Amino acid sequence: MKLSHTEDKKMIEEENEKRVRAFYEATVPGHRQALRRLQAPNVVYDLPEGMPIGAGHFEGLQDVLERFLASFYGALDVRFVAEEFIAAGEHVVAIGRIEGKTRKAAVPVNVPFVHVWTVREGYLQRMRAFTDTALLARALAE
Repeated sequence: MKLSHTEDKKMIEEENEKRVRAFYEATVPGHRQALRRLQAPNVVYDLPEGMPIGAGHFEGLQDVLERFLASFYGALDVRFVAEEFIAAGEHVVAIGRIEGKTRKAAVPVNVPFVHVWTVREGYLQRMRAFTDTALLARALAE
């Protein structure tokens, strides 16, 4: 039985959302090794100016892991708690909170975020992040 275009599109969107959900499940400390297999080798992250750690453009899985995630998780003991997902074609929007504490002074962190993911060929290809950079900077300054 052949699926209609609408059914096929819906199935692709569901798979894309599952892939993004798996990413957030893998941000739990001790489970981060799964982050590698979910993302394309040429994944791109764009993080807002004003981010106290890791603002800017990161290209390629090694760049993301070594330059961004290593410094981010080096300063913050947090996880990304995605509360809502909106899937449309190859894009999945995740809305949630960054929860945890700073590593240096154990200052609580509870910061909202919106991530816009592009998913193609079963891999996370691009992430554009939007977050309250001032709240993160304030927590790290304490």
